Amino acid sequence: MQPKRQMKNIIKMEKLKEKWKELIIDNPLRDVYYEEFGYKHYDYYDSEGYLIEYAIENIAALDNYIVQCEKLKKIMDIKNLLILSMVKGIGPSCIKKNRGRILHDNSCESIVQDIKPTELDNLEYYASVSERIISDCVSNDIKIIGINDSAYPRQLLEIGNPPSVLFLKGNESLLSNVIAIIGTRHSTDLGNKIAEKVGCYFSNHFSICNGLVEGIDEHAIYHNGKVVNNVVGIISGGLLYQETCSSKHIRIIDDVLNAGGLVITEFYPRQKEDKYSGSKASRIQAGLSQGLILVQSTLDGGSKYTLATFSKLPRTLGVIHYPQSKEYFSEIFEANRVIVEKSKSGLASMLELKSDKSIALSSIMPITGKNDYDVFKAKVLMTKTALF
Repeated sequence: MQPKRQMKNIIKMEKLKEKWKELIIDNPLRDVYYEEFGYKHYDYYDSEGYLIEYAIENIAALDNYIVQCEKLKKIMDIKNLLILSMVKGIGPSCIKKNRGRILHDNSCESIVQDIKPTELDNLEYYASVSERIISDCVSNDIKIIGINDSAYPRQLLEIGNPPSVLFLKGNESLLSNVIAIIGTRHSTDLGNKIAEKVGCYFSNHFSICNGLVEGIDEHAIYHNGKVVNNVVGIISGGLLYQETCSSKHIRIIDDVLNAGGLVITEFYPRQKEDKYSGSKASRIQAGLSQGLILVQSTLDGGSKYTLATFSKLPRTLGVIHYPQSKEYFSEIFEANRVIVEKSKSGLASMLELKSDKSIALSSIMPITGKNDYDVFKAKVLMTKTALF
């Protein structure tokens, strides 16, 4: 090649590279995909310059190619996670531990080979079930988020066994600032009134998270017969909830979604709730919430399942303390009294722990009235800043 022509090519190449640097600032993935994109359209390029030039000339087509590839990659990641969640002997803790490997492997076969080789013959069946689940979600406007997705709630990764896949309907933006308000399903009039007041106040500052069941959960999210703003419901059945949940539950879920709230589950769209799914789902409430308020509970109440997970996190627990009422000294408030009186050791007693060493809470504070609401709010926001 003549020196003059060679110099022109060098100058052209330098200009192309400068232009390319500007374009990849807007979208760094362009630098990841441009070669693959070029080779998809032409069989052979004899220099990097031609690939860059082609990408610059067809930047809109490249961006569309990137979107399609990333979408496919997410679907494959979700499919692998769903398959792994069906493998007997591979649970959420194991998937969390191996999530980096899952992201970079094209299939989950090698992980199953290493951890549970006896399940290899079942992978084809699990893959077909996973495809049906994904199809159900697409057909019914259900969003799926895998544990490797940037949209997966960071605070939920703090628990030991986060769900490998979440199914969502509604307003995802509500996940950024969450507290849980929980208590017994067998609530009293006093418990219900307190739940309504607490829920009404804190819904102006946080998203309110609970299981959307009767009792304290329900009263914490309704005010004057309507669902308050910013409700995040964790349900114990699939998101085709008309066929997976009880009639009472269906009504509340409908109200939450119609009010602009969010409903989440880890269960497949057509999976029906059962007597164990509620306690399993409670760890999601705990993991999503930067703070938690216990309104009313017996020592052996279902609230202990949410508290068992929440107690292992360095977050703030508020406990309703209402000694002005005789009812407060009855069995229905026993968990509240024990935790307020004995703090971590009281909570350990409720959770049937031998000691309180595993309780990592940053604060346990009694809530006796409105004056304590702002204190609790400040503690939660301070904990959130430190953690996230």
